[in-house]
Amino acid sequence: MKNLKGSKMFRICIILLALGFMVSGCATTAQVKQLEDQINAASLKADNAMSAAAAAQKTATDCCATDDKANLAAKQAADRAAAAADRAENAAAKAEAVFMKHMKK
Repeated sequence: MKNLKGSKMFRICIILLALGFMVSGCATTAQVKQLEDQINAASLKADNAMSAAAAAQKTATDCCATDDKANLAAKQAADRAAAAADRAENAAAKAEAVFMKHMKK
């Protein structure tokens, strides 16, 4: 009878300990919301940068072929916009990785 009570108490302690570990590692709703907002903002920046890059590239191709300075400036703007889009996509990927890391906890 004494061993049975001891084993029940041991099982209860193990269950409570396991529940404590499960609850303590979870991200809060506010943290998840904040990460989602960061991902959405980074995605919006990436979309805007891609649109700017496409517009700049279209401007570069539509530029007058005789005006080398304007053509070069438009190409440089397209390159800068494409680089900004890449940076924004990298930021979005990092934010998503952080989000997924918090979701695994």
